Amino acid sequence: MSLIEPISRKLIRLGKLYQSLLAKSTEHLDVNRYHYVLSLIYHHDGQLSQKALAEILDKDKSAMVSIINLLTAKGFVYRENNPNDRREQLLKVTEKAKLAVPQIVASIKNINTDITRGISDDDMKVFERVLLQMQNNIKPLITT
Repeated sequence: MSLIEPISRKLIRLGKLYQSLLAKSTEHLDVNRYHYVLSLIYHHDGQLSQKALAEILDKDKSAMVSIINLLTAKGFVYRENNPNDRREQLLKVTEKAKLAVPQIVASIKNINTDITRGISDDDMKVFERVLLQMQNNIKPLITT
């Protein structure tokens, strides 16, 4: 019997390499994790609650609180009560984040360009379609 490497290992390996490169290219910004989370908060410009962000990222409530607490401690985000629903807190970015996020987005764009060099647009569309199909295929297997 031959050993088969799980597809997830290949994706995790790529993800670690990607995150390492992103952290290196943004180390001057003091953002060593959660670049995409910070970018999402910035993009939604104070209209996103912790709960909504957790749903977008498919994270549980306690993990989301820890992530937001870290970004808050680093001076990138803060919580503000929703004037329309006092039970809900909206996430807002600080001036520090407003300076950092455009640089993070530029780094992501550059990394994406570098790692997809030599891969056609058609192949990238196939890659994204295959990933989505795998996600769709695995979801019912988890819930059963």
